[in-house]
Amino acid sequence: DWIASAAHDYGGKVLATVTNAVHAKSALEGGADALMVTGHEAAAHGGDVTSLVLIPSIASRFPEVPLVAAGGFADGRGLSAALALGADGIAMG
Repeated sequence: DWIASAAHDYGGKVLATVTNAVHAKSALEGGADALMVTGHEAAAHGGDVTSLVLIPSIASRFPEVPLVAAGGFADGRGLSAALALGADGIAMG
């Protein structure tokens, strides 16, 4: 994908927002370096699955890819839960 190529050309990284495994596979094939796994709780930007269900599903299918969990995380307890489920970090706000 030309967007990922352009970002990589200057040393940038590409973080793709995904709501399911099909989107994750497509994003990685297009050059994404990491995935923002976005559950239903993410201000209506997520898909049909909640973050706490989606994270382990994506993490098990793409174990080598860094994952940032988004949707419903607001404090250290949410961070701990996301890390336990396979995310590498969370997005809040």
